[in-house]
Amino acid sequence: MRKVSAVISKAGGDAGRVYLVVGYDDRGYALCVDGVRHKLARPKSKNVRHIRSTGREVELPATDADVASAVARLGISS
Repeated sequence: MRKVSAVISKAGGDAGRVYLVVGYDDRGYALCVDGVRHKLARPKSKNVRHIRSTGREVELPATDADVASAVARLGISS
């Protein structure tokens, strides 16, 4: 497994939502998952200017349920 960063959305309808950044697309946008609305198979593309790092990293979970659990364990709220 690899380490991924935990971030908080700063803008948009999902402002305040916690995500794990699993990569970046060819435009430089962060590919974000939370295991509930945005799953590993279809991550949300977020402009990096619209997310804030929490300074925390976690091991990338293997399933969407594990992603949701990891996000919940971070204990971060907006």
